[in-house]
Amino acid sequence: MEMSPNTVSSALLPWSLWLLFFVTSVTQTTSSAPTPETSPLANTTLLFSSGAPSFNMRNCSCSAPIRDCDEALANSLCRCHTVLRSALPPAGLREPGQLTVWVKELWVLKELLNMSAIGHLQLSFCGIETVDSQYLALLGLRTLRIHSAVPEASYPNQEIAISPTAVELEVPSFDSSSSLHMTFVDVAVLNGLSSLKAYSVVGPSAPGLSQHFPHLALPFASLTSDPCDDSTAAEPLPNVLITFVY
Repeated sequence: MEMSPNTVSSALLPWSLWLLFFVTSVTQTTSSAPTPETSPLANTTLLFSSGAPSFNMRNCSCSAPIRDCDEALANSLCRCHTVLRSALPPAGLREPGQLTVWVKELWVLKELLNMSAIGHLQLSFCGIETVDSQYLALLGLRTLRIHSAVPEASYPNQEIAISPTAVELEVPSFDSSSSLHMTFVDVAVLNGLSSLKAYSVVGPSAPGLSQHFPHLALPFASLTSDPCDDSTAAEPLPNVLITFVY
């Protein structure tokens, strides 16, 4: 999957971040659990590419579970409309609730999801060939569900919670309510070849992260854009919690 300069494209990035936070961070590893084979849950937004080649997206609102990757069923049971690929929001999505995305082509991850703010995400991979390791950056992610249609998938349905508390992180002073939570997902998890795992690190302040990784399109850039502005200087700068899912 080709990634632009403002997206995460290198498999070495998580390890670079780990070295940056090594002195002050704490690692937490979490295993996944199996999930049902239907999606999405009630009152969920469902997105999937449509047409061949896929120049459009179908945006559906579903009130009942839909079998993964069954486009005909989704079009029949859900309220759907077409969104042109050219009309996708360049800054990513803002979806605090449940979002399900069926992935047939990896451009969907790059152009639709990268740097999106999503609370609960299900990614259903509807392809049959495995994908290479690349990284998808998400903001505020709390739960991630993965379905894989790859024939050799040993773990076709998984779910993982990625909202560690201060106790779990062993950092009593950490306040998740005032921090920015970033999640980097290795899209190779769509292959379903191993169980989902995650670890979290408490990093430096948001401006410090921007300094070390200037090409990340982070949402707190405005906090450091004008150091002479008293209104922004008085605001506390957010700490960063970074979770890697692999």
